[in-house]
Amino acid sequence: MKFLGDGVMCHFAGPTEGVLAALEMVQEAPRVGLPPARVGLHAGPVIARDSDYFGRTVNIASRVVAHAQADQVVVTEDACTLCDSNAVRFEPLGSVALKGITAPVSLHRAKLT
Repeated sequence: MKFLGDGVMCHFAGPTEGVLAALEMVQEAPRVGLPPARVGLHAGPVIARDSDYFGRTVNIASRVVAHAQADQVVVTEDACTLCDSNAVRFEPLGSVALKGITAPVSLHRAKLT
């Protein structure tokens, strides 16, 4: 985990763990006195160096969060496809252009079933 101003970057072993943790964070934030949370999530390889993460996957996730509203978890198609949990459903949000990414990226809103 890395704190970034009023945000946090987290790394998970897999998309399922990441989506479930993100949904819990969004749900619990108001209960512990924090402002509404929003999460952007992408799945893929990262470069780990000196307790930090870098690479295209990190860049995409950081841009996806801008498409999430308060109390939302927005994930890319890659994260959606790789999430293996019956506790989560995904609502398509459409494709968006992300800065620095050549092809449009399909986004989905994750929700607990």
